[in-house]
Amino acid sequence: MTTATTRNVLSGMRVREAMRRQIVSMTGTASIATGVGRMIKYKADALLVTEAGGVPTGIVAKTDMVGAYYAGLPVDTPLEAIMVAPLQTCFLDDGLDHSLDSMRSSGIHQLFVVGAHADRYEGMLNYGDILGLVFKICRSCRKSRSRQPADTSDVPAPAESTVAEVMTPRVIDSCMNDTLFAVIEALTSHRMSAVLVTEESGRPTGVISKTDLIMAWRHGIAPDADAASVMNRPVISCDRTDSVNQAMTTMLLGDMSRIFVHDTDPHRIVGVLSLSDAANHRSGTCRACVSSRMVT
Repeated sequence: MTTATTRNVLSGMRVREAMRRQIVSMTGTASIATGVGRMIKYKADALLVTEAGGVPTGIVAKTDMVGAYYAGLPVDTPLEAIMVAPLQTCFLDDGLDHSLDSMRSSGIHQLFVVGAHADRYEGMLNYGDILGLVFKICRSCRKSRSRQPADTSDVPAPAESTVAEVMTPRVIDSCMNDTLFAVIEALTSHRMSAVLVTEESGRPTGVISKTDLIMAWRHGIAPDADAASVMNRPVISCDRTDSVNQAMTTMLLGDMSRIFVHDTDPHRIVGVLSLSDAANHRSGTCRACVSSRMVT
């Protein structure tokens, strides 16, 4: 009997095809302030913490730094005091779909890639890396709207998923007069990477991300300062009716981990789309090639 099984976009693809070779690392005795500077310089979301001889011992992510800021630790505290161990890893030849499932089930955003030697890492894999690869595949697909021949304009193009179908339909916000303590509590309790900052009227006016918070800490801004003192402007958003491809383009080109979603009016924010939302969606559902994902 012939049976049909579904494949996703990542079926048969390996970690080595999407991972980044650059790993940002520091010894555990280095200060958090130095670590923040290194992360900002290399646009990294996490630091690999090593012993003096280069042996990996743990990881410090932006979330760990934000927690230390909230706890009142001085910025010259050594990284080893806040690092997390053991490290979550994958192998060069692991399937990308399996690695994506591992990140999703563990609630983490990156995996270190192990090579031939157990104590040596060949690179890192995160949601942005996977999304970038999926985006490249979808853009080059012959079924893509962008690659449809001009003389087939009378043939209906495959429907594209919209942002509204994929986004997280809730927005975590803070008033511009709230303290950074309150902002951190909102981020932590809802496991978000950024909060929307609003005026007292509810009108969106800025954004505070984990990067903004750790930079504020490094610059000596006390966590009881108000949100307006560190927020970024303007609020970058997309419309809920935009295609996921359009939103992905904005995020990837802008080096953004998430984008807010508005409903017609940019001042009416109704949701947020993250890299993890987009990666999880695009890796397994593509209306333009659903038939090609059926194999017998």
